Amino acid sequence: MNQRHFKGDIIVEEVAEGLLIRQHGEGYVARNWRLCPATEELIEAAIGAGLGCMIRDSHPRRNARWPNPRGVVYLAFSPDETSQWSLAIDTFNPRRDDYGFAVFNGKYHEQFLKAGIPFTFEGRNRTAGHLVVARERVLEAINALAVFDHSVLTLNRIAHSETGFTTEYVIQRQILKNWRETPWGRDYEIVQDEFPVDGGRNSRRIDILARHRKNGDWLVVELKRAEATPDAVGQAADYLRALAQRDEFNHGRLEAVVIAERFQKSARKLAEVEGIDLYQIGWPATLTMV
Repeated sequence: MNQRHFKGDIIVEEVAEGLLIRQHGEGYVARNWRLCPATEELIEAAIGAGLGCMIRDSHPRRNARWPNPRGVVYLAFSPDETSQWSLAIDTFNPRRDDYGFAVFNGKYHEQFLKAGIPFTFEGRNRTAGHLVVARERVLEAINALAVFDHSVLTLNRIAHSETGFTTEYVIQRQILKNWRETPWGRDYEIVQDEFPVDGGRNSRRIDILARHRKNGDWLVVELKRAEATPDAVGQAADYLRALAQRDEFNHGRLEAVVIAERFQKSARKLAEVEGIDLYQIGWPATLTMV
């Protein structure tokens, strides 16, 4: 049995489907991965950089965890169980016993620039995108993370000193920060913000995905700064249709809401057709159904 113990109660073991990652009593399979020198070096580097959490509260999701052998395709690392992911790699090649490019959280954007780490940016804005690093620079980038400020990955990741929604990201932050006071805060818990709809580094992303604590219903929250057009409503509806095709969303209803500062009349009409609720937001996080 090929098995390695790493710091932080991490046990990595080769199984038929790939690598079984276990930590603090939880586990998941990273499909097609192998316990080779490149993988061991990657894990040790991530742990040494302060990314000693390989199983977060919400990822992988429960239905993808061991003993389900299907698992996931990636190895991912975070500074702790509650923060967002810092680094994910899903491009392992068993024939070469090596991995490919790495994807870092876009919220490290400024810190990557200051550290002079070369990357390709992919995403709609610098806080909702990915920093893609070529294989030959991955370890260098991971080592640089050792001195990064990982607090950017928490829900209250950036202070906003102004009044008003200067960006869509500010709306997102205010909703996350005040989730308990929203119409869904008592019944729904946040699964993830910037949730990938399609998978892969170029995936469309749901602003906030939540799930009902008791009955398992899903809630897609789409956010728009200023005035929402019919495109915003259509985007939320497309997300619902995409999630409906995935096995993990077969249990519970799929619903969506769009939050914006104001709505075009045509957006309201389309929302009625699609069965999507609309909420107008006022500073700092006052929501009124329209």
